[in-house]
Amino acid sequence: MKKFIILISLITTLGAPFKLMAQLEDAENVIFNAILGGVFNLIVQDGEIQTATFASADDYNFGISETVGVPGIDPGFTTVGMEATGNWFLEISALDFVPIIGTGTIPINNLGVWCEATGIHKFGTEVTCSFQSPDAAHGILNTDVTLIDLGTGNSGDANDNEFILHWLMGTMQGSMNPLSMFTQMANGVFSVGTYTTTVVLTMVEIP
Repeated sequence: MKKFIILISLITTLGAPFKLMAQLEDAENVIFNAILGGVFNLIVQDGEIQTATFASADDYNFGISETVGVPGIDPGFTTVGMEATGNWFLEISALDFVPIIGTGTIPINNLGVWCEATGIHKFGTEVTCSFQSPDAAHGILNTDVTLIDLGTGNSGDANDNEFILHWLMGTMQGSMNPLSMFTQMANGVFSVGTYTTTVVLTMVEIP
């Protein structure tokens, strides 16, 4: 019995230093700053160069597009995408066609455009557009006009904001020039020849 008590006492004594040794710890902080800058990119995915060919009396009388006239307008459409961390709207303008060969100038409102929303954002919800069919085409002007506007909110990537711009020339639809290309030519506004212009698309951030 005595040996048993001594043995327990010895074990207890030997175990005491281990209980008194606490684990040491230290902590420091790392401050991490994330800077999220604004991004507003307008991307022309295809259709950057367009060629409108008037080759028949019907072309001059009724106009041409990607589906009207042979060859009509090639390719006749432009696909654009917008990458935006905030809301935006899209403007369009162009100067009158000037001759490479020929005389006079072709008024720019002979060129028309209408829009199709092919991304996740749709007209009537995230975005709005007043020019959604050939009959509602916008006759392009020398001054900026809003082509696609803000709806409920249009921030997003190019999958959200993808649109097809369909081109018309001389069709007299919507707000385009109401006179046929034949009539304007007969009036001496321009002659047979080759003409050129540059259409400017401007994506504007909405603060």
